[in-house]
Amino acid sequence: MLRLRWLWQEWTMPEKPWVGMGTPCSETDKLLFAASTEIRIGDGRKVCFWELAWVAGRRPRDIAPDLYSICKRKNSKLHEALTDNRWIRDLTVGPNCSLHHLKQLVELWFAVRDTSINPDAEDTIKWKWTANGDYTTASAYRAQFLGSVKTDMHLLIWKPWAPPKCKFFAWLIIKNRVWTSDRLAIRGCPRSDVCPLCRTEPESAHHLLVTCRYTKRMWRLITDWINCQQLHPSGWDSTYSVNEWWHFMGKLRNVPKRAIKSLLLLVNWEIWKERNSRTFDRREASTITLLGKIKEEARTWGIAGARHLASFVGD
Repeated sequence: MLRLRWLWQEWTMPEKPWVGMGTPCSETDKLLFAASTEIRIGDGRKVCFWELAWVAGRRPRDIAPDLYSICKRKNSKLHEALTDNRWIRDLTVGPNCSLHHLKQLVELWFAVRDTSINPDAEDTIKWKWTANGDYTTASAYRAQFLGSVKTDMHLLIWKPWAPPKCKFFAWLIIKNRVWTSDRLAIRGCPRSDVCPLCRTEPESAHHLLVTCRYTKRMWRLITDWINCQQLHPSGWDSTYSVNEWWHFMGKLRNVPKRAIKSLLLLVNWEIWKERNSRTFDRREASTITLLGKIKEEARTWGIAGARHLASFVGD
């Protein structure tokens, strides 16, 4: 936001002592500024011909990037550039110029040829994200989140009681950032394509936690242990990602929400550890043995503070 404010003040407050010293802004900052402002041309003495979005909301440098690269005066103002088509004479024509340069020259010329300068009026700029057209830090902050998708990940993973390492693992696997076989294959890394739990299907995060027969057997045992039929795999909706399945499980009806969210973190963490034990240590545990580990860990979590989980699973 500070960099956007700098760009705004460069335009609206030319008396500031830092004006003309250059802006500490990235290309992304400049693109966001261009998309967030509306320029009205007056005498053309404030508008930078190449850098500002004055051509129907577009910057000339984006319309003709190859021409911009061979321009000698990239900071020329609009009134200078349009006088006798000075912007064309500022182009350095050399042996490297190609048909692309010619096409962009024609396109840009058609875009700017009808631009008129009014020497009796100043150029003005309007900030699109406020009603009065003035820049505010709050509106710039909100603009950077336009098009973003809200998520309840904090309620699903970060808020329930669980050790931090389990929450971090959950975040990684929901974001598909753990090194399962499918991700290793994309990067050409050595791997075993078969799931180490069932040894029949290709390994992926979704298979490992949702569709693997070992995992489903594990959840059937947990269903019997807790006596909660909503957890039985036969009642799961069809899902195509860990994210989708985890959200489904976290919103099961007639199941304590805080308890099931902690249980999900616990069970999936133990399944992941069993997968790693088989992959790296060549040690295997049956579903009955793993259920015993989960029961013991649930009791430990309950003592440490997971009271909702402790109440849900009982002794």
